[in-house]
Amino acid sequence: MHLKWFKGRAFTDVMRRVREELGPEAVILHSKSVHPWGPLRFLGGSRVEILAAVDRPEVPATQAMPHIPPAAPSSLDGLRSELAALRSVFVRAAGGGLVPAVLGPLYEHLLAGGMDPALAVRILGSVPAHKLEQEIADMATYRAVEEELASLIAVSTCAAVSGPLRVAFVGPSGAGKTTTLAKMAAREQITGGSVAIVNADGAGFGGHGPLEPFAVHLDVPYVLVLTPEELAAPLPVPERRGCVLIDTPGIALEDRHGIERLDDMLEAALADEVHLVLSATTKTQDIRAALRAFKPLGVTHLLFTHLDETASCASVITHRVESALPLSYVGTGRGIPGDLDPADPRRIARRTLQGAPIA
Repeated sequence: MHLKWFKGRAFTDVMRRVREELGPEAVILHSKSVHPWGPLRFLGGSRVEILAAVDRPEVPATQAMPHIPPAAPSSLDGLRSELAALRSVFVRAAGGGLVPAVLGPLYEHLLAGGMDPALAVRILGSVPAHKLEQEIADMATYRAVEEELASLIAVSTCAAVSGPLRVAFVGPSGAGKTTTLAKMAAREQITGGSVAIVNADGAGFGGHGPLEPFAVHLDVPYVLVLTPEELAAPLPVPERRGCVLIDTPGIALEDRHGIERLDDMLEAALADEVHLVLSATTKTQDIRAALRAFKPLGVTHLLFTHLDETASCASVITHRVESALPLSYVGTGRGIPGDLDPADPRRIARRTLQGAPIA
C-alpha cells in the first residue's frame, strides 16, 4: 500500500491533488487542520493535511523482485475483503471530519443508506468550494452531489444485435431472476418485439415452474433444458429479431459445485449478455460475496430488484462502482409487465439524496 501526505489551504484543492496523483481508488486515512503558531499565527489562515493511501505498491525498476508464489484465488479474495473492510473502518472512524463541515450531515445520510465511507468521501470531496459558499449553498450543493452521483452510474440496457439476443439471468436464490425474466418478456411483447423463453432452472421440485404457463399465456416459444448439452442444442428463436431469455437456478454463494455447473451452462448457452440479479435490500457484505462468486462467470450487467423495499440507492451506487459493471434495469415491485425500468442515473441519484439534510 502506498501512503502519502498532501498539504494545502483548502480541503477541496487538497482532495483534487489526491485524486490526480493517486487516482479515484485512493482512501483517506487521516485528515487534520493545522493552525500556525508563534509569530506565524499573526499571518492568519490554517492549512489542511490529508494522509491518503492507495492499494498500488510501487517498486523501483532497478529493485530486484524476489520470486513469490502466486496466492490462491480464494486467499486473494479474502485479502481484498479484509483490505476493503479496513479502509472502511479508517474512513468511518474519521467521520464527517474528512469532508467540509457543511457536508457532514449529508455524509452521514449516505452512510446510513449503505454507501461505502471511502466512496462517500470521494463524492463529497468533489463538490467545488464556491458552491459551498454561496447564499444558495443548499441547492447548489444538492445539485453538485447529484451530478457526481449520476456520473458514477454507468448504464446499459440490452444491446442491439443482428440476430436474436441471448440474455441469461444469474444470481443467488430469492433475488428475483424469474420474475425479472417474466417482466422483460412481457415488455418485449407489448413494445412489438419478439421473445423466446428458455428455462434452465430445472433443479427444483416444481419442474417447469411458473414460466411454462406464462409462456403459454404470452404465446411465445418455450423450452425446458436440464443439461449443458440440451442448452447447446438449437433453441427456439423468435419469429422476428428479438430476445432469447434464459432463466438459471439460484445458487448459494458457498455452493462451489453449483457455481461450476452454472459456468458450464452459460458456456453452452453462448449468451450475449449475462445479467447478475441482486436484491437492493441485501447486506453489503453479501452483495460483495455474490459479485466475487458470479462475476468470473462472464457477468456483463448488474440488475437490482426490490428497490421499492429500500429507502436509498446508496448501496446500489457503491456496488456499481466497485464492480465496474453497468446497471441495466431496476425492479421496483411485483407488477408484470410494469415495475421494471431501465436504470436512470439521475433518478437513482435523486432517490439516494431524498430526505438528505444539509447543515
